[in-house]
Amino acid sequence: MDTDGSKTEEENVPIAAAVAGLSEEERVRLSEIRQRLEAHVTAFDGREMWYQERMLQFTGIANITTDEWGVRVRFESENFRTLTLSGRWDVLLVYSESLGAQYCGWSLSFECPLPELGTSYGRC
Repeated sequence: MDTDGSKTEEENVPIAAAVAGLSEEERVRLSEIRQRLEAHVTAFDGREMWYQERMLQFTGIANITTDEWGVRVRFESENFRTLTLSGRWDVLLVYSESLGAQYCGWSLSFECPLPELGTSYGRC
């Protein structure tokens, strides 16, 4: 608080609902991870990628949004229904050619992850 009793600008910043229940320490940790990864993650936005989860894999367009909590992906494919994927900043697996989330089971990559499996809609 300022000396006149009013709140400073920093204190007036609203907290997003997705992270409101987290401790300040946890929010800071997520923010630090976000600063490191966000530019690379958003580079995948709008790109054609392979979706893979267990034995299921097919191509589509990854529409990516980010916020204080993490990443949300709307994966649109002509060969399958539209999927909504998400992962919090601290469980993301981000590489030069792929994106995924630990414990969630999904991954997106530019190359077909398991060419020997093909897809239900053709071969890789």
